Amino acid sequence: MKELEIKELDEILEEFVSDKIEVGEAIDYNSIESFLKPYIEKKAILGFDIYQYSQFPSLQQTLIPHLFKELYTMTINNCIGNEDFFFEYKVNADFEKNFIDTGDGGFQIFETPIEALIFAIYFQANIARYNTGNKLLFNLYHVIGEINLRYSLTYGNIYSYKENFYGTAIINCARIMSKDKLNRFLIDSNSITWFNTEINSIETCLSFEPASDFPTIPIFKSKFNVATYKSKIFGIEDNRIKCLDVLKIGEIKSKLDTLSIFNAHMQVELFSDGKDFKKYRITLGNLNSSGLTE
Repeated sequence: MKELEIKELDEILEEFVSDKIEVGEAIDYNSIESFLKPYIEKKAILGFDIYQYSQFPSLQQTLIPHLFKELYTMTINNCIGNEDFFFEYKVNADFEKNFIDTGDGGFQIFETPIEALIFAIYFQANIARYNTGNKLLFNLYHVIGEINLRYSLTYGNIYSYKENFYGTAIINCARIMSKDKLNRFLIDSNSITWFNTEINSIETCLSFEPASDFPTIPIFKSKFNVATYKSKIFGIEDNRIKCLDVLKIGEIKSKLDTLSIFNAHMQVELFSDGKDFKKYRITLGNLNSSGLTE
């Protein structure tokens, strides 16, 4: 992502907003906007955090950031190892440099909402495995206990400055997630519009048949090659998404904007290397349609 340098910004502002400008002289905002425009990009923001982190006892609170980091790293490795077609990121650092860490969660920046959706599926799968108490990070489980996550997905403008990220998409993502008290997967209308525009609807993910569908979908066809295609969620012969429901549940105010919010619920079937169970299902989001907490 192109990062805004303060030196360049100072130069442009000096040119158009000089101390020499006399009172009443018009400032050329259009020129300033033209300069800044290349630094503002549309991105998908996936927000996720551990629900009611502050309610945990102090010992558990101390360990939860470490637990989150472990689960986050596992999820990155899942995406790199299993979803080569969807992610241009090839090493952990590619994800980490686009992550805003909040300790008990954070905001991951993606090119598209479908990347964010896939990442959320793998993260929730790792949460489900952890919550069994006997498979993944079981020593931490016996101290911390079960955890639950809530998610929000937005799509909109952001920019980078001094290795930090800012913008309405991040603000809206945080705002939406903070309003949820029911551990849901909430999506803004901009993300829904992206799915509608690019793949007809988010529900289309249920019926993806990559060999026949991806060569005809503009965002996929340029890089699709059946011989090298790699995805475990959307396999050539097996789509792992088994259920996907989306419904509008309300609106919230964010600054001067009114955001339409949708609630997503999906079930995904995954495979395990374990001896007892070769496959298992996880649920991302839930079906509770109650309004957002104001």
